[in-house]
Amino acid sequence: MPQSKTWLALFVLAGVLASVSAAPAQERFPPLTAYNLNKQKVILPGGMAGKIDLLLISFAPEQHRDAESWLAAAQALQHMDFQFRYYELPVEGRENFVFRWWDTSSLRSDENDPELWPWIVPLFVDRGKLMRDLEIPNAKQVVALLVDRQGRILWRASGPMTPRLRAGLMAAAQE
Repeated sequence: MPQSKTWLALFVLAGVLASVSAAPAQERFPPLTAYNLNKQKVILPGGMAGKIDLLLISFAPEQHRDAESWLAAAQALQHMDFQFRYYELPVEGRENFVFRWWDTSSLRSDENDPELWPWIVPLFVDRGKLMRDLEIPNAKQVVALLVDRQGRILWRASGPMTPRLRAGLMAAAQE
């Protein structure tokens, strides 16, 4: 009888240790389908052009300048590694066709370089759900996510680019 209690104790202890040492589930970017400013379908994250991609998520037009503060570092990484790409993802709520057309046309006229249109992908989604899925506490700042093709979030930051955030992005992108 004592031997069966020992085995039971070891079994219970192994279960407790396994649950304590188990790694938490990694954050993932949810699968989405959208259209870039070139009117081409983009399937996020698996259909993105890079092996890893920097996603610059903004929630209001006045955050555009903060999103653009990331572009110099993103372009530098893209020139160093041809498997790296960046996307600007302005987020709007689910809207009707006319609003989506108007908003996308406005974005196209604001960005007068058609070479950048493939990398700007407006998202017309349930903002609250997207924020919950990505664990974004509020829509007050731009969010930068480094994501692989499987949607794993490898690195994150919020707000405009700073020297510290640039160093973190560069290190994470080169891992």
